[in-house]
Amino acid sequence: MNIKTTVCSLLAVLFLISCDNETSELGGSLTPQDDKITVTSDSCYAQSRTIKASDSLLVLSSRCNLGRFTEQGSGSTIQAGFITQLSCIENFDLLTDSVYGIGDHTFPQWFIDAVGEQKPYYAELRLYYTSYFGDPTNTLKIDVFPLDQMVDVNTTYYSDVDPSLFYDETAEPLASLTVSARNMQMSDSLRNIDGYYPSFIIPLPDSIAKHILESYMNPATRHYFADSRAFMENLYKGFYIRCTQGDGTMFYIDRTVFEVNFKCIGLDDDDEPEMQSLMAEFQGNSEVLQLNSIKWTGLDAELADNSCTWIRSPFGLLTEITLPVDSMKGDFVLNSAMLRVMTAVTPATPYKPSVPSTLLLIRKDMLKSFFDGSHNVDNMESYVASYSEKYGTYTYSNIAAMVEKIHYDRDKWLKANNMEADAAGIAAYSQERPDWDKVVLVPVTVNLNAQKGALSYSLDMDMHQVKLIGGDTKIKIKTIRSKF
Repeated sequence: MNIKTTVCSLLAVLFLISCDNETSELGGSLTPQDDKITVTSDSCYAQSRTIKASDSLLVLSSRCNLGRFTEQGSGSTIQAGFITQLSCIENFDLLTDSVYGIGDHTFPQWFIDAVGEQKPYYAELRLYYTSYFGDPTNTLKIDVFPLDQMVDVNTTYYSDVDPSLFYDETAEPLASLTVSARNMQMSDSLRNIDGYYPSFIIPLPDSIAKHILESYMNPATRHYFADSRAFMENLYKGFYIRCTQGDGTMFYIDRTVFEVNFKCIGLDDDDEPEMQSLMAEFQGNSEVLQLNSIKWTGLDAELADNSCTWIRSPFGLLTEITLPVDSMKGDFVLNSAMLRVMTAVTPATPYKPSVPSTLLLIRKDMLKSFFDGSHNVDNMESYVASYSEKYGTYTYSNIAAMVEKIHYDRDKWLKANNMEADAAGIAAYSQERPDWDKVVLVPVTVNLNAQKGALSYSLDMDMHQVKLIGGDTKIKIKTIRSKF
């Protein structure tokens, strides 16, 4: 069997450079007569279609989308907001000597004598972003709502998460702000400083800061600051932040910070009383849940277009491919199967979304477990391909292992159910697992390790679109098969 394996491997390499159909028998002086090998180079054709991104896609993300954008070519619109919880470090400390003031000055009376007309405390929400998509001069109105229901850390939330489960959608927003990517809140001199980290500053009602400070200074409620869960259960469960007006910009929010600023009386270096300003931060970060809420409209025309297929991200449209498993494998060993997906040119429009740089090809019924689990590509039930700008293609050089696994899974099920691989058996299996022969193309980003190698893959949350040749035009898959 070693010589069979060696010959098959050599032949597979040779046939990869040939697109012609050819069947040959190899034997004679190479192998004994009973070790003859039949090798076939052929092409099969797969059907594809556009589908909506399903709720199988996990919405947990360290970066959140905020904004609204209407694509001029199709008229499709994406509106994005996000839910964020708030973290509180364990055994949170507000420098109690300064907070309580000096002598008889206690909160909230101490600022009356010590501060006079100055604002003693205030709260604000800061949304930090490093990038955005769209028109930098366009304005959007952002509304902030407090959560009145906890986001359960033990529940897995997907792309169909309904924000109204966590806040009162009939209530007025806690705060609102009109923003643009040019960020006129900040001066030109500040924006030009190296290391400038742009952010939106959304003022919140002063009553929020007062409630935080009163709760901290009351011994009966100090335990509210023991950790993040205690803080959220007793004080603020988090915020829902959404775009309610405007169109043309999508922000990628990297960091959300809830700030409480306050004045106090402290001692200077000479132990003399002086006015001091302090700040407490409660962040939305990877230690707590952040959920993207993405809503698309106007996708029906692209879903119904059979002349091609589409991918729109985030959480918009995906391309599904039905693999011709039996045509590819038959009674042969499938040595190689190359699938090349070609892109089609689309008209230029202002602020046109870019083509996704990396597409995950994965068995459709494995999509949920992939994003719920390790997010690792195994080159058996999942593969990745990078976009070639030169050729306008995504190439999966060899998906033979996937096809063999799909075929094996079906045979295993048929055997377990005492059925044959005939029309009746295949029909029964298709009814049990309707997506058994289907794969999906999904935009992903590569998460690198310290050595710059691929550690894992996560959903690409940037604005992307690509039109693929498919639909009525079938996708060619080049195969090399062998038989003893």
